[in-house]
Amino acid sequence: MASPTWKQLRDAGAFETLGELFPDVLSSHAFLEDLGISPAVLPPFAPPLPAASWWRTVCRTVEQGRFGGVALGDLVDAAAARYPGHRALAALAGRGAPTALRVLCLMSAPLDEARLRLGAEQRVIQEAADRSAGRLTVAVRPAARVADVLTGLQAVRPHIVHFAGHGTDDGRLVLEDDTGTSQPVPVRALAAALALHAPLACVVLNSCWSAAYAQSLLDCADTVVGTHGELDDDAALTFAAAFYDSLAHSAAVDRACAAGRAALGLHGHGPDAVHQISRGSRAA
Repeated sequence: MASPTWKQLRDAGAFETLGELFPDVLSSHAFLEDLGISPAVLPPFAPPLPAASWWRTVCRTVEQGRFGGVALGDLVDAAAARYPGHRALAALAGRGAPTALRVLCLMSAPLDEARLRLGAEQRVIQEAADRSAGRLTVAVRPAARVADVLTGLQAVRPHIVHFAGHGTDDGRLVLEDDTGTSQPVPVRALAAALALHAPLACVVLNSCWSAAYAQSLLDCADTVVGTHGELDDDAALTFAAAFYDSLAHSAAVDRACAAGRAALGLHGHGPDAVHQISRGSRAA
């Protein structure tokens, strides 16, 4: 069978799995040495970055053919052989059905802020998942509090984090406190939380002003989606519906972003209402 690609491993959560099974220099280097890869040619293992981020880089280098003919399939097969009871590794080694893209939705509409149609946004995302034949799963944290960020990330282990709610023009997202009133969170604090579960395929910030600080999230996500100005309910719903409908049929995030922007144009919104910034490229 053909060797899996780097993107297939990313979408299946393989980097996180490898980071859990081989979380430090000694275990990871010993495993790769058994495959004939010398530690001298490996990238530096640099805490406090998560082990998953190191494995992400190693797998990219393997895919580029820089480790003496070792393919990603060889790496996955060796890990599955070492942990024969691990279901995720067994599925990857068997090249079975691809793991579903997992989406964590953080929905926040504090009582002291303007009302948003977050129920409708949740509905269109869930409907896309229902049409996806298992390719897309969605976990929603309604009335999301600051405490729900870390617990949601840990429980869901998402590939995509979707924030829907209010944003401020000075770089904060508005979550809720225990009383349901607003509790702004600096994006740098969100970035620190997301980094614990990097690498993510995408972070969607369906909120006002969010594109201005999207760059700071690229250390933990391949793609960040946001807006440079105000984002009304209809535009937010239009983008979300098209973005997740595309993901229901294909795991390609770039294609989903393009679909969301095209839908904005078709519904009378400027396609520039939502911007996409990806690692190593300029904002679109």
